[in-house]
Amino acid sequence: MPKKFICLIIILLLMTVVTGCGLLRKDPPQEEVPEAEENNEQTLSHLRKTVFYFVNEHNLLVPVTRDIPWVEGIGRATLESLVDSEDLRAELAEKGFRPPLPADTEVLGMTIRDGLAKVDFNATFLQHSEKTAELNAINSVVYTLTEFPSVDQVQILVEGETPEKTSNGNQLKGVLSRKDINLETSVNASTEMVPVTLYFRGGSIDGNFNYFVPVTRMVAKTHNQIKTALEELVKGPAEGIGLVSLLPKDTKVLDVIQKDGEVIVNFSKEIEGYGGGIDIEQSVVNSVVLTVSEFPGAEIVCIQVEGQADVLPEGTVLETPIFKPLYVNPGSI
Repeated sequence: MPKKFICLIIILLLMTVVTGCGLLRKDPPQEEVPEAEENNEQTLSHLRKTVFYFVNEHNLLVPVTRDIPWVEGIGRATLESLVDSEDLRAELAEKGFRPPLPADTEVLGMTIRDGLAKVDFNATFLQHSEKTAELNAINSVVYTLTEFPSVDQVQILVEGETPEKTSNGNQLKGVLSRKDINLETSVNASTEMVPVTLYFRGGSIDGNFNYFVPVTRMVAKTHNQIKTALEELVKGPAEGIGLVSLLPKDTKVLDVIQKDGEVIVNFSKEIEGYGGGIDIEQSVVNSVVLTVSEFPGAEIVCIQVEGQADVLPEGTVLETPIFKPLYVNPGSI
């Protein structure tokens, strides 16, 4: 075989080995947040509808939809938009909200891999004077990040370390998930008691802005947990937290049937006695749909009154199934 041909083969083999080793050494991206496809309208406007969790005037976490610029590393940018600043504080105050993270909080690093977001904050993140404010800061990070389809769980570090507990006694170590937002009473889940998330209506003190607030309530475990949750929704929220249920107190939940992704809810005629007004009527429907949508597999909600899907007094048509909402409180601020 000619020497030139043998040399050429050797050179090609060496190039293959070098290239292959280079591929094996290549590290995966560290700072990217994989994004689900967005609709064309958002893409063209260079804005993304994003759900943030801010604190209201009663120290409750509230999901708020905002349009933010579409940037690389939008997960990190989202967290930075939770940090207290003079401009953000003034903007949110008009609606009765405030930022959950202390001023000068910095995101030192962030990675997302296999559904787990790891976030490293500076020490300012834990500079809270009391336990509730600190817990709201932790939960706002977890709930805001898990609004992204690519994030299921969150791990929080402070200056590269994860303390077992914070100075205020909140649990921080380990992997955190969406759990017990705005918990009414601290009762451990058991075979007898389980948490349900109920959506009550709140609003700014001046009455100019209304919104829905998720509240966790521990209830007895039953064979039809969605029905139990709706019965609790009718009972209303605890006193003194600035929330209301617009479903009339004498409303009965006659039946709830779940088949695949569809949930059919049948109320008694008393649900129509809310007092009138299209705003209240829509709030009644929305609170039901949001509460039902918290249950796994619930994608479509059908509301009936005495077994009929007709029209409510103010004109809300019930014949068309209502899809699980993409955003809570979609009126952007």
